[in-house]
Amino acid sequence: MTYLLALLPILLLVAISLTKGVKPAVLVSCAVTTGLFFYWGAGGSHLLGTLAVSLLTTVNILLIVLGAVFLYSVMQHTGLITQLTHSLDELHPSKELRFFLLAIGLTAFFEGVAGFGTPGAIVPLILIALGFEAVLSVSVVLLLNGLFAAFGAVGTPVLIGLKVPLNLALAEVKTIGVAAALLIAVAGLVVLALVLRLVGRAQGPLANRPQVLLLYAFIMLPFCGLAWLVPELATVLGALLMLALAVLYFRQKGTRLNLWPWLPYGGLALLLLLPRLLPPLREALSWELAFEDLFGSGIRGGIKPLQSPFLPFVAVALGVAFVRKTGALPLREPLGKMGSVFVVLFPSVVIAQLMINSGVTQPSMVGYLAELLSGLGRLYPIFAPFIGVVGTFITGSTTISNLVFGASQQHTAVALGISPPLVLALQLVGASLGNAICLFNIIAAASVANIKDHKAVLANTLLPTLLAALAAGLLGMGWLLVSG
Repeated sequence: MTYLLALLPILLLVAISLTKGVKPAVLVSCAVTTGLFFYWGAGGSHLLGTLAVSLLTTVNILLIVLGAVFLYSVMQHTGLITQLTHSLDELHPSKELRFFLLAIGLTAFFEGVAGFGTPGAIVPLILIALGFEAVLSVSVVLLLNGLFAAFGAVGTPVLIGLKVPLNLALAEVKTIGVAAALLIAVAGLVVLALVLRLVGRAQGPLANRPQVLLLYAFIMLPFCGLAWLVPELATVLGALLMLALAVLYFRQKGTRLNLWPWLPYGGLALLLLLPRLLPPLREALSWELAFEDLFGSGIRGGIKPLQSPFLPFVAVALGVAFVRKTGALPLREPLGKMGSVFVVLFPSVVIAQLMINSGVTQPSMVGYLAELLSGLGRLYPIFAPFIGVVGTFITGSTTISNLVFGASQQHTAVALGISPPLVLALQLVGASLGNAICLFNIIAAASVANIKDHKAVLANTLLPTLLAALAAGLLGMGWLLVSG
């Protein structure tokens, strides 16, 4: 009975989101999870501490949405978005091929540079400007982001989510990284096939499927190789190599590409990447507004405002406004989104934090979920990715999913006599894929793209995510059987 109750918030979120919409789903599930929180033995101080942590997390996400919409509004106001949409017209006559080039390349690049849900805040707006429907654009970007979030921002999910807390050796980290990259590359074909189906259903029959598969190969081959050499930069360098190879391969003779409208996004990428590459700058920006013992609950909360993509977004936007001599800054639209986003985002964050912090007198709800799946014996590798998916669905982060479930995955693997690096790779794959259905990401990306129907996005991303997780689990099981 306890296991079913631990699963109840997730079941309610998915079922009500798909039938009634995300807003009623998060409100109902939040109320139910609050009741379960007290049933689990937590008290009033723990509830207040959890609400405070949830508020800090919500503010962090809202800042990203605000910054992304502000930059886009400035670029649209100055005419740069119009120029940007036509800048690659001469690369290839097919608009659908340009769609996939930007969707794959830019999603991977901004995920590898910044993480924090940044691809969902940037790339859909560019695809919408190209003439593609908003729900389709957000759905495709979130699904593709699920393939590239394994290494997140400069390897954070692996280094901070697995290596440090589990005290893994460098050789183990490399094995996990390469295994995860290979599993993602193969399981990602399931995602790609369903993305092609989504686009074909929205835009009509696709004429460039072989070229899209080539684009996929252009990024996945270097991605897997770099996962062994430099896992921290596998996504960034893989994206850059893919974009370069695509331009060289598809560019028609005698054509010129106008890359000037892309300069603001290039500047944004540089600002996001510099702290990752320069330790002194990273240390200078690492100041945290921390609360060690919120309301006497023992729950810690904090926010690192200087590390948020918000400041780079604003800096680039102000730079564009200055260079283009904009008289007035477009603030109404970015600020107007914040209230409507908060109403849906805050309760969804509360649900996650309630589940994580419910373990006061017994294991937390997420602990029971991990224990539930650990009873599957030798079939465990098939289901290991789903633990990662659930972790990201609950927490909104590949890194936090690894932190929450990595240790239990490792212990279960040891108890069952299964290779721990393989199981941790499956956890990493699932945690990455989960970004496509995480409500935090859906709400933030949909809000940036001015979508009110969050349900439509989740309906597009849920099945591909679950099928890809199943494919990864079956591959992991096959790997285990072959290796003996």
